[in-house]
Amino acid sequence: MSDDSRLDIGRAQFERVYPMSANAEPSDWERIMYEDLFGAIYQRPGLEMRDRRLLIIGVAAAQGNDNILRLQMRAGLAKGDLHTEDLEEMTIFLTQYVGYPLGTKVRAAANDVLKALAE
Repeated sequence: MSDDSRLDIGRAQFERVYPMSANAEPSDWERIMYEDLFGAIYQRPGLEMRDRRLLIIGVAAAQGNDNILRLQMRAGLAKGDLHTEDLEEMTIFLTQYVGYPLGTKVRAAANDVLKALAE
């Protein structure tokens, strides 16, 4: 597969994952992300989009990464991979694994996303 076709596949996959457009003139960093992550890794069989999104949210919760939590929650709701009820259940479940200090970050991210959705 040529680099250009992997880039095209990756850009299209990025737009299936996130409710935003891929950069038409990607930087080197973005090009590598589109080609490798979205053009190759996301193309592998075995995991559905919801599965991948939940894994990312779990990792972000364990790292206390507020930005990725919010991004994935918003994208999951926008793309139909998640439902509003899922955010509360994720908060409860993940808190048991990551602990209450990091769990409060998950809860805050979920609350922020739900508040923005309601506005």
